[in-house]
Amino acid sequence: MAAIAYGRPRLTLDADLVLALSPGLVDRLTKAFPSEEFYLPPEEVLIGETRHEVRGYFNIIHLATGMKADCYLPGRNPLAHWELKNRRRLAVDFGEAWFAPPESVIVNKLLFFKEGGSEKHLEDIRAMLESTTDIDRKVLAEWIQELRVEPEWKMVLPF
Repeated sequence: MAAIAYGRPRLTLDADLVLALSPGLVDRLTKAFPSEEFYLPPEEVLIGETRHEVRGYFNIIHLATGMKADCYLPGRNPLAHWELKNRRRLAVDFGEAWFAPPESVIVNKLLFFKEGGSEKHLEDIRAMLESTTDIDRKVLAEWIQELRVEPEWKMVLPF
């Protein structure tokens, strides 16, 4: 969704969310997404995911439409913590929503491309670079170097 907000519209089948979810907040999450309307893993699974050191993960699925959110918990991932600290509130069709900063969206897209090879990630990055003027290139370069995605970044250039 953030790549679309910063780039250009395209069809997506899910939303990726980074959640600052602790074990003590799991009950609020389950109340917000009642089982009559949403698939959500059992509470004990959610609590287990909050305790992962690197990154927890689960899905929320709206039963009536099949729309899915992939939920990532930051664990000790420095990029995810930076995303949460530097998130941006943007206008969307239905009001406003919080989005990761464009620098982290780009770096995550580079990581996803490195893992799976899907060209859509590079296309999203190019669209973001064409459409978004307030990308901090210094911060972007630091994350690219730290996460070792320079070869993937070179595939996006000459931006």
